[in-house]
Amino acid sequence: MYRILSVSRHLSLLLSRNDALAMAGFNVVSPRAPEDTASLAAEREPDAVIIGHSVEPHTRAQIIADVRRIRPKCLVVFVYAFPETTGDPMADVSLDVTHGPESLITILQERLPRSQATESSSGRP
Repeated sequence: MYRILSVSRHLSLLLSRNDALAMAGFNVVSPRAPEDTASLAAEREPDAVIIGHSVEPHTRAQIIADVRRIRPKCLVVFVYAFPETTGDPMADVSLDVTHGPESLITILQERLPRSQATESSSGRP
């Protein structure tokens, strides 16, 4: 099972996204605040980090830099739900989720290596 770290300042969007990811079979956790992402990434060793558009650009940049340092192979996905929002060039993937989480789930299934799914479900902490 893939470990996903989901980050947002918008609680209802975060809860909705996390529920959809859990229903799709992902193990999802979120920091209390975006600034806590680095310590949680070091502790939980996520396969992917999803950062919502509600996280300020400077905080998002710091999160991405920290994740790249802590987990270099971790997939970083920036999600947004507003047409006027553009992607984040520091992320591996920028994705419009205006119409729901299906595109996010598909991207994660396509981009995360199959070998990690096996390792993650084999009892590794």
